[in-house]
Amino acid sequence: MLSAATIIRERALADLHGLPATAEVVHRIAEEIHACWPQASRFKCFRLAQGWTVEEAIERFHGMCDREGVKRRGLTERSWREWEAGARPDREYTDLLCRLFETGPVQLGFARDYTPEHLRARSAPQPDPITLAADEAGAHAEQAETSELGAGALERLRAEVVWVGRRYVWESPLPLFVEMRALQERTRKALDRRVHPGQASELYFLTGALCGLMANVSMDLGRRIPADTLARAAWTYGRVAGHPSLMGWARGMQSQVALWDDRYHDALGYAEDGLEHLSAGAGGVRLHMLRARACAMLSRRTDALESLRRAEDARAAGEGDELHDEMAGEFAFLPAKQHYYASVTRLHLGDSAKAIEEGLTALDLYARDDAQNRSYGCEAMARAHLVIAHLLEDDPGGADQAVAPLLALPPERRISSLAATLDDGRSMLAAHPGGERTARQIESFCAVGLPQAAPALTEGNRR
Repeated sequence: MLSAATIIRERALADLHGLPATAEVVHRIAEEIHACWPQASRFKCFRLAQGWTVEEAIERFHGMCDREGVKRRGLTERSWREWEAGARPDREYTDLLCRLFETGPVQLGFARDYTPEHLRARSAPQPDPITLAADEAGAHAEQAETSELGAGALERLRAEVVWVGRRYVWESPLPLFVEMRALQERTRKALDRRVHPGQASELYFLTGALCGLMANVSMDLGRRIPADTLARAAWTYGRVAGHPSLMGWARGMQSQVALWDDRYHDALGYAEDGLEHLSAGAGGVRLHMLRARACAMLSRRTDALESLRRAEDARAAGEGDELHDEMAGEFAFLPAKQHYYASVTRLHLGDSAKAIEEGLTALDLYARDDAQNRSYGCEAMARAHLVIAHLLEDDPGGADQAVAPLLALPPERRISSLAATLDDGRSMLAAHPGGERTARQIESFCAVGLPQAAPALTEGNRR
């Protein structure tokens, strides 16, 4: 938290072009720190916004008392830390602490504001144009500082994160999850060392990328709550790192979780928020496609088709970014996956014939791509949705043809969403004359898979 608070503070101060921070700027920094770490008390966020240690804050407190002719109090480090942990000071101390930080008890978290929202907005002070001019000034030169983390160590961490993300495309996810967790422990430990702000930003980005990958594994296991928690953490790390592509990708992950959790309005909201940070390139394509899927589930046909069109425009714009195009792997969103998502959207819109067309296009692109780009999970999901589409077209033969390659998929690659989709197909096949045999095969397939293997692997790690 301290490293992240330092990054937030230094970015804000950079805009002042060497001028001292006003109370308004400190308030804004404190709010941003609290937004990233809502579990931290507002009182602590104000101290971090000033860049003070607890000892320095106490010295400043005594200095203020001396300047204002107020009798010194016997303030101790223990009392200060108790207030930061949630205890409330008495009225005299509250008044002095408000003087120190040039704010009120509500802003420090020592009282509640019961003013109705519309009155708060009306009574909000107008921004000072001089302060605004200072806030908009150009950044000052970055101050050099000693780092305990060598450039080589940071490069190795980045290379390992890239590699584990790329292997995810073709390897089974459970063993990779163990690597991801160990790798993230290393990035977090590196953040505890004395590092340059630029190094800290890179470490937060890498830690967030690993959160995103682990969120994907959680979804593969059918663990939606941990997946959402990890995706939210990835978004927070992306925000601290100042990395819009990671923020957009994380919102997309939350949208996917919400889609599988039947929270379609949430899925739409997450996709639209992601587009606020990332609207072009492969990342923008993914978010537009997720928005299309959410709109389809909400029976908003016109909006869904519009999102499909905007995804095409975002692809044509050709803008690349560090996460989706350079790191790539699981973070990539290639045309094959776009057609797979389009197939799912068309299926939910009731266009089963168009869903088959898009699904077959996706499979053809996967078959012609390099092995390192051929995501077995997405290819399998494209086939699973083709099963449904063929059955809706009253074509059980086409459904059999689509499902046949899936039945040979090893258990460690049978992700949760695949079993859920195929189970719908099984029910539909069982109702068709002659479909009972394939339905039984699908039932056996779904009974053994990745979610069932997870407890055994976890138990093995404990031993």
